[in-house]
Amino acid sequence: MKTLKLSVALMLLGTLAIADTVDEQITEIQNAAPQERVQLMNQLKKDLSTLGEEDRVQVMNKLRIKMQTDGEGVHELQTQSRERSRLNQMQETQNMQRAQNMQQHQTASQAMQQGLTSGGVANKFMGRK
Repeated sequence: MKTLKLSVALMLLGTLAIADTVDEQITEIQNAAPQERVQLMNQLKKDLSTLGEEDRVQVMNKLRIKMQTDGEGVHELQTQSRERSRLNQMQETQNMQRAQNMQQHQTASQAMQQGLTSGGVANKFMGRK
């Protein structure tokens, strides 16, 4: 009986110790550069393969939760970036429309000035020669 209690206590301590190191590993993975992240993730997978099924499931759930939390931050940044991009596109479209309108007005003004000064079509249209 004492042996069983001792075994259970050691298993619980081992699980807690593993949980601490897994948390540390997850934090390292999150803060690592992309190339290093791959290596750290592979190491975590090796460590997971040595765990029992229940411990492995707990660790994987922890990893999933932590990664989803970080993913939400990334999602917010992506959303903000898309909004900025749309605003920039709208401003560009407005600027292009303004430039096009100005160009049309200039062209119309030039055409009218040429018609008035040359005595061409504009004067004939009004019944003048």
